[in-house]
Amino acid sequence: MAWFNGSSALLLVTLVLFTVTICDAFKTRHVRVTNNLEGGQTLKLHCKSEDDDLGLQTLATNASFEFHFKPSFITITRFDCSFEWPGASHWFQIYNHEREKVYCSKCYWSVTTAAPCRYDWDEQKYSKCFKWS
Repeated sequence: MAWFNGSSALLLVTLVLFTVTICDAFKTRHVRVTNNLEGGQTLKLHCKSEDDDLGLQTLATNASFEFHFKPSFITITRFDCSFEWPGASHWFQIYNHEREKVYCSKCYWSVTTAAPCRYDWDEQKYSKCFKWS
């Protein structure tokens, strides 16, 4: 009987973790990209996933582009973006569910010439910067 109780507890924990994972997968994600390029440069960006093309966006200094979606339950949701400004062209995976699921349901990004930086809600600043791809 003790084995049954231990197995039941393990099954219950497994079901709870599976349910939490499923619920997390269906939460709406909010992504905001803000142009913080130096010198008042205009930023052109084009973001798309495997299923959605968000089109070409042109952002003036300090302007933002936002989009919302629910991650796929079947595949790993990713949004790749190209970024262009005078004399530069880069791309970056602005959303990767495997990377972001722990850190943000609101993923706010600051784009500078040096790097794309994600907002850290604990530190209340754009402190997690990544290399351009």
